Amino acid sequence: MIAVWSCIGGTQIGDDYFKKEAYNEAIIAYSDYLSGHKPTVSVLYQRGRSFEEIGEYKNALIDFKKILELDKKNIKAQTSIAKVKYELGYFEEAVLAAQKAVNWNPNFAQSHFWLAKGAHQMGYFKDALKSYGMAIKLNPDYGDAFYYRGALKISMEQIKSACEDFNHAKRLKVEGSSIAKKKYCS
Repeated sequence: MIAVWSCIGGTQIGDDYFKKEAYNEAIIAYSDYLSGHKPTVSVLYQRGRSFEEIGEYKNALIDFKKILELDKKNIKAQTSIAKVKYELGYFEEAVLAAQKAVNWNPNFAQSHFWLAKGAHQMGYFKDALKSYGMAIKLNPDYGDAFYYRGALKISMEQIKSACEDFNHAKRLKVEGSSIAKKKYCS
């Protein structure tokens, strides 16, 4: 009974810290759990996300790669690898990781979003536009996809369409969308 409680309690404590945005404490709780148990996809993912939230991208990457050793086509881990690669400034690697995730599951909006952001940074605007559009098609409430697609459209001089995207992003309460709307859509 105590062993069952420690398994559940150990991950629950980490989850509680994560929900409170106490990421360092969450990392400690998840690490404590992992020191006495076999690694699981869910615990590694949450610890990886905690590392990601505090900017320890290399540690996050380690956890996401361990997930893929346990579950070879884990879409969340593969997409998280794309996001971390993007955050580290490895845009080509981010695109490759996101493309792999899209190939595994073309219906996961976040994979398309990170594919778009990487392509956007690399100057592949048409590809980025297509991927932002797919993310929005799969999740019509994906505010960040609207916002970044709007920014891309500004650079492509598609002002009216960009303003529509900024309006959607503003409606979805995306930070910066009101400022972008004021700047470009007066």
